[in-house]
Amino acid sequence: MKRVDIQSIELANLGFSYESESVLENLNFKPQPGDIYFLQGPRGSGKRTLLKLLLGIHPPTQGEYLINGELMNHLSHDQFDRYRLNIGYAFDVGGLINNHTIYENFKILLDYHDFKDAEHFGYIVSLLEKFKIDHLKHLRPSFVSNGVRKAAAILRALALKPQVLILNNPTQGLSPEHVPMLIQLIEEYREKHQLKFVIIASDDWRLCNQLNGKIHLLKANATEMSA
Repeated sequence: MKRVDIQSIELANLGFSYESESVLENLNFKPQPGDIYFLQGPRGSGKRTLLKLLLGIHPPTQGEYLINGELMNHLSHDQFDRYRLNIGYAFDVGGLINNHTIYENFKILLDYHDFKDAEHFGYIVSLLEKFKIDHLKHLRPSFVSNGVRKAAAILRALALKPQVLILNNPTQGLSPEHVPMLIQLIEEYREKHQLKFVIIASDDWRLCNQLNGKIHLLKANATEMSA
């Protein structure tokens, strides 16, 4: 499947409800290529839901989700895959298959999407080396620390060299020594691998400042994104 080149992302008057409970309302957001955005807000303000909307996991219940000016609202999960191929993501928990080694978790992803950018073993090892966890590649997630699992999930989000990176609480559970590596990694992919959009849900002010991020606030019960 050929991935779609993502030139623009826009949410217009976007809303989402779980049955009768409204989570997001009248949200307008148009991230600019090259900028890094931090979504912040109180618990229940819809940060995680917004990330799922951007990934095409949930369709909005009102408003429009546009990529390259094209409406995404009614695409099936499979139809959205052409865009999802250019979107890397890692949530605050999970993301790895427990009964496969860390190496196999990467290989499954690369094989499924027929990724031919590099020979798999060398390429996967080079990724794991960025967080200095390559020596753990043949262990399953349950046999490594929470910090290593978090690091592997973030690296896996970058494995297909996406143009959009979506991270949920990336420093939560990440080992302190890996945080500067994460910052360096994001900057490297922006400079060398056409990473255009970075959207992070996190209240980590230090990370935001170090990445020169733009803060967007989500307000509970009257969810409106503002600078």
